[in-house]
Amino acid sequence: MHTKVFKLELFLVLSVLLLNISCSFAGPIVYKPPTSIGNYEYPYGVYIPSNFIIPDGNVFKFTLYLAGFVWFTCNGTSGEWSRDQFRSVYFNSKKEISFFPYSAVAELDFFRDNTMRSSIPKYDTSTLSFTCIDSAPSYNPKKDVWDEFCVIKRTTGDGAFSDITYLILTEAKNGAAPPNEKCGTNYPDGYIYSNAFTATILFCHNETQ
Repeated sequence: MHTKVFKLELFLVLSVLLLNISCSFAGPIVYKPPTSIGNYEYPYGVYIPSNFIIPDGNVFKFTLYLAGFVWFTCNGTSGEWSRDQFRSVYFNSKKEISFFPYSAVAELDFFRDNTMRSSIPKYDTSTLSFTCIDSAPSYNPKKDVWDEFCVIKRTTGDGAFSDITYLILTEAKNGAAPPNEKCGTNYPDGYIYSNAFTATILFCHNETQ
């Protein structure tokens, strides 16, 4: 039951998000759903904060592109926002976002220890769980969520995620909470604020394994 509710929420969230992503096509579209996870061509020019130090022996494996929502709760006493939860879906390329739900290759289960799992189990059964160990301001921290550097705690199954060791979230667009001074003033205590965002995710693995 939990899985069905989660997938329904995810579908509704991404449907709303995609209404905000303008994309037009000429003529009929023939779309072939993906059968693998990851874009293995390194995204040259991508921004990686200098404090994100990947340990020796770990190298880039592939990129995914995130589209999702994040929710913040206002604490009127402290006058600060706290991140409550988020939903995100992953795609092999930015253009694939426009073909959701058929183009999603992975999704995040926020309620299960930040577990990222394959959305194409016929071809890939892998999952990974992670925790973020460092962060850095984005280009526009008042508007965009911060960049994050995360370590993988465990993996399961067979496929793209099975040997991942680290991931980097960067080049996020939107997703930040309102300024703290608006918590308890413009927004009452307990107010839940939601914001859509997109980002680039770089996945690393140990090259010796």
